Amino acid sequence: MRTNKHGALLMLAAGVFSIGFMPIAQAQVSDKLSMEQIMAHTDWMGIAPEWAYFSQDGKNVYFQRKAVGSEIRDLYKVSVSGGNAQKLSAAEVVVADGEQRFISPDRHYTVWLRNGNLFVINDGKRQQFTRTGELSGLLGFVGNEQIALRNDGKVSLLNLRTGEQSLLANIKNDDDPLNKKDSPDYLTAQQTRLFDIIKKRETDKKEAEALQRELNSQAASAPLPVYLGKGREFRSFSVSPDGKFVFVSTALPRKDGRGDKMPHYVSSDGYVKIEDVRSKVGTAAESNEQLYVIEVGTGKAHQLNLDKLAGINEDPLLALKTEAAKRLGKAAPKAAIPRAVYVNFRGVRWSQSGQQLALSLLSADNKDRWIVKVDLQQSEKNNWQLAHRLTDQAWVNDGSFNEFGWSPDGKALWYLSEESGYSQLYVQRDAQTRALTNGKFEVNNVQLTRDGKWFYYRANKKHPGMHEVYRVAADGQRDEALTDMNGGMEYELSPNEDKLLLTHSTTIRQPDLFVQAATPGAKATRLTDSASKEFAQINWIKPEIIAVPSKHGAAPIYSRVYRDNKTQAGERKPAVLFVHGAGYLQAAHHGWSNYFREMMFHNLLVQQGYVVIDMDYRASAGYGRDWRTAIYQRMGTPELEDYEDGIDWLVDNANVDRQRIGIYGGSYGGFMTFMAMFKSDKFAAGAALRPVADWAHYNHGYTSNILNTPDVDPDAYARSSPIEFAAGLKRPLLICSGILDDNVFFQDSVRMVQKLIELKNPNFELAVYPIESHGFREPESWLDEYRRIYKLMEREVKRRQ
Repeated sequence: MRTNKHGALLMLAAGVFSIGFMPIAQAQVSDKLSMEQIMAHTDWMGIAPEWAYFSQDGKNVYFQRKAVGSEIRDLYKVSVSGGNAQKLSAAEVVVADGEQRFISPDRHYTVWLRNGNLFVINDGKRQQFTRTGELSGLLGFVGNEQIALRNDGKVSLLNLRTGEQSLLANIKNDDDPLNKKDSPDYLTAQQTRLFDIIKKRETDKKEAEALQRELNSQAASAPLPVYLGKGREFRSFSVSPDGKFVFVSTALPRKDGRGDKMPHYVSSDGYVKIEDVRSKVGTAAESNEQLYVIEVGTGKAHQLNLDKLAGINEDPLLALKTEAAKRLGKAAPKAAIPRAVYVNFRGVRWSQSGQQLALSLLSADNKDRWIVKVDLQQSEKNNWQLAHRLTDQAWVNDGSFNEFGWSPDGKALWYLSEESGYSQLYVQRDAQTRALTNGKFEVNNVQLTRDGKWFYYRANKKHPGMHEVYRVAADGQRDEALTDMNGGMEYELSPNEDKLLLTHSTTIRQPDLFVQAATPGAKATRLTDSASKEFAQINWIKPEIIAVPSKHGAAPIYSRVYRDNKTQAGERKPAVLFVHGAGYLQAAHHGWSNYFREMMFHNLLVQQGYVVIDMDYRASAGYGRDWRTAIYQRMGTPELEDYEDGIDWLVDNANVDRQRIGIYGGSYGGFMTFMAMFKSDKFAAGAALRPVADWAHYNHGYTSNILNTPDVDPDAYARSSPIEFAAGLKRPLLICSGILDDNVFFQDSVRMVQKLIELKNPNFELAVYPIESHGFREPESWLDEYRRIYKLMEREVKRRQ
């Protein structure tokens, strides 16, 4: 939509309104690019491998690859020594090694699920153990021969040698019926007093229940149910390796608050379909988890009392809550004591013996992470010890850097922590904690060898945007680089721990698979080469990774810059600033980007005489805690400062005309485009794609980390939401939004349009995409959107006088 000079609303639906795109010659082997090519279906580029993993014996690598012209993923297998990858038939797929597998402590058995069936390798011999297609909830090995399976609260053991199946535990979120205490009324008490037969039958019933309970407690019987109380649901669920304990966390059913509605206007039957979608930040009730260690042998459930957890009785948001209540004329709130806590994702770790348990806990207000240890050799199973507390006035990183585990002997606990400002690896033994890594780089994807001698890890030591694989000795005496490929890097250690499976990419080549020995200086063997001949023959501009100086007290702002010799000569050139999405995402790295369409679009812009910069503004990933949390309570302010520093760098170093600079981006990038166009006079035009207009309408998990909640911290929402600054728009703005966007709702764009209409502002237009969600799928939609962006930049940036 857009307004004309009379304020009337005009619909610009995809495929209805023609932008009048300036044609560019079709790119073949030449360097000349066309919009039709770079926004075409991605198959033309070549199809990269996905979800790669070693086979159980480490001799082969499995990976998925999208089928040409389809979204179906096929499974492939290739030898670690190289050669042609083999596409597996349907018969081969259903029996192939699984990615998520469990290996017995003695290494004799490997098990995995595929299509609901259990597969087993026993000393190299493969067997399909079940053919029901109904199995799920594989929990891991108990001992060397039994695998634990979960069905809701029931945990059963399947003996892989005998095939015998037995019930290990039966845990119920219900009240124990035998503990039910009746409160008889007058008539009930009278019946028992007057009639001996009633009294006798009641006595017989209780004796029968007691006898049945005694029978059920015998070793040959199924275990008695363990009752944890009615009205709750399971959250975390884990079985100790020795089968003696089960850890369970429960919580009240989630109450998501009032959900929203999303209409499908282009439906299969021609009628408008209404879909229920998520609720908004701050509208759901917090649900505190209760934590239990259950003794399998006795059926006793020991609840962990966290009332004495460090900081649990301190409300870091109390001052904000008090101020908010004061504004509304309400009584000052009481501190939420104790604070709500939940078990982190993959936040349960047992020692190999099963005698030690470690838990990673997060506070619901996002300010704390705790790692606690429970010694199950002690008589009291509900006693815990605090191993580590990470607290942050802004928010702890709940999505990354929360890896932890035990040493093989169960005497040392290792974990990642951002306490130094960067994610580093720590080991705690005998109450002494030692940092095994240290520096201004981030450590993740830690894998400890079976003998406990080496920690393998991924880190960006050489450059914030360059990741390699390293290993550090458990005693801290040696820290070695294993790869030196200078790009994007992910890895997996082979089952035998002698090889690395590497997924490597560069800025202009999508990810491919390599294998090398897990030792320093080893040579990597390429397993796949996915770029098509057509894509590889194009002379893509490799972006420079430069460090833009900050004038606002921040560290250098790493950025990708696209330019060539022509843009650096002659009169000053127009420039485009691209803003990456997600906020917490790294764009200025040396690997392949998820924004590959934008990379190609930026190449096209350079050919048309533009300089392009893609900045890792404050909030981006890869630069430590302080860079990430710089936007706390003020989203849109530090990032805009960084982009204005980027403008200065372009003018001083890249032959750019300060008056001819445009900006565009999607999602968080759309939000920042709004903020740039509303709060700064340095941009000639902007294109906001799938943009957040008001953070009070976004989801809880993301937004409450950064801005708390609207009722607690309304000022943070007011200073961070573009709709509050819409009156500042003075230059042309394009808004592009998918009606089926269930992430950033189409409502955001609609509300912004209404606000601009009421402001009588003629400087905007809206392009609507009726069948697209947050991430576009159809090439026609990509083409339409980027034609509009290109025309905007040509008309309002390049040709600006």
